[in-house]
Amino acid sequence: MIAHSIETIEARGELTDTVRRWEHAMNWSFGNPPADEDGVQRWWRAVCADHARLRGAWPSAPEPGMAQRTPYATFASLDGTINTGHGHLEPADLITDVTVRTSVRRNGLLTELMRIDLSEAAGRGLTLAALTASEATIYRRFGFGPATETVSARLHTGAGLALRAPQGAGRMGEIDLEAAPAIMDEVFAAFHAASRGSHARPAWSNDHATGVWSALTNSRTEAVRAAAHWDEDGSADGVVTFTYRPAPGAGPDFTVEVIEMIAAHGRAELALWHYLASIDLVGSVSVPHLNPASPLPWALADPRHLGLVGRQDLTWLRVLDVPGALRVRGWDGAGRLSIEVLDPLGLSGGVYVVDAGPDGAEVAGTEGPADVRMDVSTLGSLYFGVADPVAMATAGLIEGPARAVATLREMFATDEPAYGITCF
Repeated sequence: MIAHSIETIEARGELTDTVRRWEHAMNWSFGNPPADEDGVQRWWRAVCADHARLRGAWPSAPEPGMAQRTPYATFASLDGTINTGHGHLEPADLITDVTVRTSVRRNGLLTELMRIDLSEAAGRGLTLAALTASEATIYRRFGFGPATETVSARLHTGAGLALRAPQGAGRMGEIDLEAAPAIMDEVFAAFHAASRGSHARPAWSNDHATGVWSALTNSRTEAVRAAAHWDEDGSADGVVTFTYRPAPGAGPDFTVEVIEMIAAHGRAELALWHYLASIDLVGSVSVPHLNPASPLPWALADPRHLGLVGRQDLTWLRVLDVPGALRVRGWDGAGRLSIEVLDPLGLSGGVYVVDAGPDGAEVAGTEGPADVRMDVSTLGSLYFGVADPVAMATAGLIEGPARAVATLREMFATDEPAYGITCF
């Protein structure tokens, strides 16, 4: 074990040299270019607005070649909300900026930081924790399971593109970038309240979406455009920001690259797509996050105009309090089962009788036998309804007789697909 100390910085007040070294270590490990002074200041204002906790594993002694004390590992978390279904926004621990220097891996630093953060979150009464993972093999051992999915896609907008669905009521219009953050906040609030699996946005999101400052490149994104949709009552229900890029090859067309698209409902999403597809001199539109259940493929007269570039996990969920998390879940299915949950960190394991239905769930611990058995990471994947219990049982992630697993499937089924757009 390498000699170190765990220290937590509460993000508020002055931007100190210690904070600067934490930010430097985080960017170094992610391979990000170093931020200039404006970028560092914007980052600090954002993490202060989020009241983030910046944890680090710091060397206990000076290091050769390091002029300043620099953390071996970084780990940040902030309090946000997660939509658990039926419009309920549950307070949660949102984890980000997790890094360990290459030279000190396999020393248990991430495990130590994770235990501290999750234990403190559970101690504050939070039922859930979540993160987005740059690597898919790291977080199951800490009890996280992939819980929402996203699709990257490209829409070819050349000759012959047509949408079946009428645009409906409301209007589209271009907006100034200065006006975009307030509109994005308004639309996201509606999306967040309506979308099972949505996570609160960190404070840097609007800067990233409008090109003022990108957390990924530590620089501005030039020539960002923005447009919005308003419903028939004049309320904003869709907004998109994007840039133009020269198309590959020698053709005259451009590619529109969407930075952020937020729609309160499917009709507004189609209105945004209709606008983007109508821009002159554009041959395609690429989007980093498309709802896997988007109405767009079905609205196209020729669905082959839409190419799905990739599909992968977006957020990973960790249940900190099994009874509490199941009670605040919005249940569309119904059933009664005794469920055993195994927790490698000892935060939420046990056997629980769950009697759930559209009116809610009653959850009680029991000393009796379990109908089904699973790891807490598997429960995280089941929670929003994205994973199929029968498939997970076939893969060995759920133990129990077929009848009990079928009941589990009926209980965790959802009427609306889970979807989120927040990266953190």
